[in-house]
Amino acid sequence: MAGVEAGAVRAELDRILASAAFDASPRNRQFLRYVVEEALAGRGDRIKAYTVATAVFGRQADFDPQLDSIVRIEAGRLRRALERFYLMAGPGSGPRIAIPRGCYVPTFEAEADQPARMPRHVAGRSGPAILLRAFDAEGDQSAYPNFTRGFERQIIVGLTRYTELFVFGADTALAREEGGAPLDPDYLLTGGTSFSDDHFRVDVLLTDARTGRSVWGEAVTRPLDPAGIVAARDEVAAAVVRHLAQPYGALYAQKAREVEGKPSGSLTAYDCVIRFYQYWRTYDRAMFDVLRGELERATQREPGFADAFACLALLHVDGYRYGYAGPGERRDCLGKALALARRAVDLAPLSSRSHLALGMAWWFLGDVESARSSLEAGLDLNPNDTDIMAELGLRYAILADWEKAIPRIEVSYARNPAQPSTYRIGLALWHMWHGRFEAALAEARKVDAPGVVYGHAVVAVAAAELGLDEVATAAIGALLAVDPGYLSRAEADLVQRHLNPRLVRMVVDGLAKAAAASAPPPLARTG
Repeated sequence: MAGVEAGAVRAELDRILASAAFDASPRNRQFLRYVVEEALAGRGDRIKAYTVATAVFGRQADFDPQLDSIVRIEAGRLRRALERFYLMAGPGSGPRIAIPRGCYVPTFEAEADQPARMPRHVAGRSGPAILLRAFDAEGDQSAYPNFTRGFERQIIVGLTRYTELFVFGADTALAREEGGAPLDPDYLLTGGTSFSDDHFRVDVLLTDARTGRSVWGEAVTRPLDPAGIVAARDEVAAAVVRHLAQPYGALYAQKAREVEGKPSGSLTAYDCVIRFYQYWRTYDRAMFDVLRGELERATQREPGFADAFACLALLHVDGYRYGYAGPGERRDCLGKALALARRAVDLAPLSSRSHLALGMAWWFLGDVESARSSLEAGLDLNPNDTDIMAELGLRYAILADWEKAIPRIEVSYARNPAQPSTYRIGLALWHMWHGRFEAALAEARKVDAPGVVYGHAVVAVAAAELGLDEVATAAIGALLAVDPGYLSRAEADLVQRHLNPRLVRMVVDGLAKAAAASAPPPLARTG
């Protein structure tokens, strides 16, 4: 603890113990205080399983750590409680207290001693690399001997379906990749499993491999049903995968902070994919031209990165469907989108994002069946991909195939509330179809895409049907601010987008009613 003052360590210990973010039992709080005070007193060499067991856990003098694993189990819980504390509460002004694996002697790391993250790019990969370390199997798991190993396997299977990630399992040597090159992971995924009489618990922690900083953590508890233990385990693993890897999840949020303000010329292809998802959340017109240039350069610099091609294809689809491309470019957008999407599928045939791009290109080219087939194939490849699930649901809603549309959209939002709000248009159309205009208006008002006409259109229609003239007038005004000529060609546009004929009539008639409500009253004639 050279360079670290005992008073600063004790102040940090007090901060931890007083915080609601430190989720530890009273005994483990005593455990932490004991090892910290022993280390500060210069007795770190005495901190062994035997001394901890007798001093903290009330074990007798005949305690044998080979027969009683109480200290090892509780030390694992204490480590995760500390890691979670620093994730939730953040660093303080004093040193960081940690208990390294393999011993019980705490370390005190001053902020100045913590390694700074060095930017780097590993040749041959664009997306982040994750090393999953073996999870701790705590307590007696003899009744479920394969639970922890199976959980690790399901995490790896789920993460590898996000083909932009590089995933290394617990059996992979940390120091060397196959062929002798360093693995150099960006993140470490650690955790543990434990059982009680009627529940099982899984703790997961994502750590920045460079700095040791905790990035994300989750503790999940489920009822213990022996007949359904495997299904419950796999459901928890799938939820962890989604929280980590889906767009707008933990990895995205971490990378988005790094990309923020980064000069355009220094962006990697994966940085550009992150920028694309920032744009796609609201279809921000102001980002379109710059992002298109960045993605074009990214595909030239890293021609093997499928996700960059897929995102560029989707951007060209937007250039066509939202009119973001210039007047002389719009007619070429869909041909470019199809070629780029096919290239993405060639590069990564197992990527759901590649199939999403291909499906969207086919849809706006008028081949609904090929679009549906591509989107379904992508969802089969990665059932955790909420983007393709929601997009497929929206396409089915446009076709008024409600049995296929609504479950997909609702499940996608339940799994990923942060995904783009425009998919809610599918829910609004469903409510309109059944005459539930209040519910339709509620869904349409959640759409945050001010530069796109369709959210405004559904608000206007639902409000007009409810007699809410002021709301309808405001929505028509917002729609015309985006596209002044839209009302005159709304029907042709909706037909071209494959909207169900009954829905076309409902929307066109509703827009006419909303426009009439917003028109100024005729001047009274005077005699």
